[in-house]
Amino acid sequence: MILQDTEKAIQGLLQATITDAVGNKLQVPVYLSDADITKAPMPYVVIQCNASEEQITPGSGIFKVSGTLAFRSHTKENTPGFRQKVLDAINNFAYDSTAAKLSQTAGFHCHGWQPTTGVISTDNDRKSTNYDMTYWVYCMSLDQLA
Repeated sequence: MILQDTEKAIQGLLQATITDAVGNKLQVPVYLSDADITKAPMPYVVIQCNASEEQITPGSGIFKVSGTLAFRSHTKENTPGFRQKVLDAINNFAYDSTAAKLSQTAGFHCHGWQPTTGVISTDNDRKSTNYDMTYWVYCMSLDQLA
């Protein structure tokens, strides 16, 4: 549950940031990790939270969640300038009061956000330029009835 809640919180905020940068939500959709989703052609971003461990004391409800943000774009069809706009938006998301912004998501509270790595690579088979960012999120789901 915490993995899905974290992915959804990141998805909403990141989609808004990228849409502001490129001007159209459909131009770079942000998907959750569900591999069964049929994705639009590149460019797109996939958010995946893949592990969690409870922090502080058992039963506290605060988790350290690890995840990956993966941006995929066509090497030839997407210009370097366009890619840079998206990368700038991702960095604006990752380094601008991210924990406080994620905490504005209903039913979710973020105690801390920490990007750990960011790697750009080229996939010659898929003819794509890829950016993969890993991160840690210290967070909890909130009971909305409280």
